[in-house]
Amino acid sequence: MLFPHVGDKYNLVYGRGLLPGLTDGLDNYLVVTDEFIFGKYRDQLHNSYHTYFVKDVELETLEADAAQLPEVESVLAMGGGMAVDAGKWIAEHLGKKLHSVPTVLSVNAAFCYKSAIRVHNIVTYMGRIFPEAVYIDFDIIQSAPKYLNISGAADLMSCLTGSYDWKLNSMVTKSHKFSQEIYDGAQYLLGMLAENIDNIREVNDDGVYFMCEAFRWVAENSAIMNHTMWESASEHACFDNMERVCEKGFLHGQIIGLTVYFMSLFQDNQHERALMMLKRLGIDVTLDGLGITEEQLRTCLLTLREFTEKEGLRYTIINAKPITADWVDMAVAKYRKDFGIA
Repeated sequence: MLFPHVGDKYNLVYGRGLLPGLTDGLDNYLVVTDEFIFGKYRDQLHNSYHTYFVKDVELETLEADAAQLPEVESVLAMGGGMAVDAGKWIAEHLGKKLHSVPTVLSVNAAFCYKSAIRVHNIVTYMGRIFPEAVYIDFDIIQSAPKYLNISGAADLMSCLTGSYDWKLNSMVTKSHKFSQEIYDGAQYLLGMLAENIDNIREVNDDGVYFMCEAFRWVAENSAIMNHTMWESASEHACFDNMERVCEKGFLHGQIIGLTVYFMSLFQDNQHERALMMLKRLGIDVTLDGLGITEEQLRTCLLTLREFTEKEGLRYTIINAKPITADWVDMAVAKYRKDFGIA
């Protein structure tokens, strides 16, 4: 066992060809997914079902669409982060059992009890729902483009910056209950992540298994603590602000890789370790890779404290010291050098 199980909220079922067996036991269920994933796996869905193709995860959209859904017995959330989050929200909204089938590991959505829903285009974590099981089908996961699965490792790397912010928070505002045991566990997770980078990069069975068990460890402790600050803090605030500045969405793990890079530098916390892991994983956090400009990056960093205070986000390093123009100049120059950006 890679990580100790501290709860019973998350039943992970590993295997291959899991969909037929799962849906043999369901009837009159709602498949929440996208058209591409549905087209790819529809032949493996048995018995009677309805479909809901996710347009976006804006609360207004989901509320309007949920009012038009047929009566169903359960919800099968199948896809990436957006489909799974929509499925979680719909299942909780309808009061139905949830079955989760992630098709890619680019984000930890299938393992989080909250749904990441947008309210006026700002990500808001809401609700509390646990799946009957999370079905980890190695063939399904491994059929996704490798870079998508690899990017999910950055959602685990956020423990590096998140746990630092959590300890800082515990000494200042104490808004999020602190546990030394979980903090130490997050450091262990980071060490194991470094040891498993080759498997993650190859998206082999061991790499998939490690990521899922790590996501489960975070999820189980989140359910107990009722928050996730050791893996969601300044780096996620920076991601939210980047979306606001750029007025577009990003591949979650990829943008978190970028924000872990900058926030670990701002924290003066294991920054070179973060850089090493990003490079070994091969996650593209360059300007071109993310489709952003240097001006947008600078604006994001310079407005970060204003954004977090306006949105009432949790106390982190962003609140503890100013992000100055001189620091941004230094950080961006280092970033360009580290990733060979001309």
